Amino acid sequence: MSGAARTPAPTATPAITIDRLIFNIPGLTGTDAAAIAREVAGRLASAGIREAPPRIGITLGAIGGDRAELAARIAAALLERLV
Repeated sequence: MSGAARTPAPTATPAITIDRLIFNIPGLTGTDAAAIAREVAGRLASAGIREAPPRIGITLGAIGGDRAELAARIAAALLERLV
């Protein structure tokens, strides 16, 4: 055996997956829901969350504004439950 130092194998980084994201928003199209889901996922990913309970439910009151504002409110409400 040589005296060279061995570098440990990299370990897998824990990841959170979203298996299902359900919106109950009157008038929301499938296209809008998909865009909002992608933005929510991006916001959660950038927050660096490593662990989460198996299920999280949130209820938001009346929301105005565009898709980005809605995604921001959803992500913020989810992050409140995660941190």
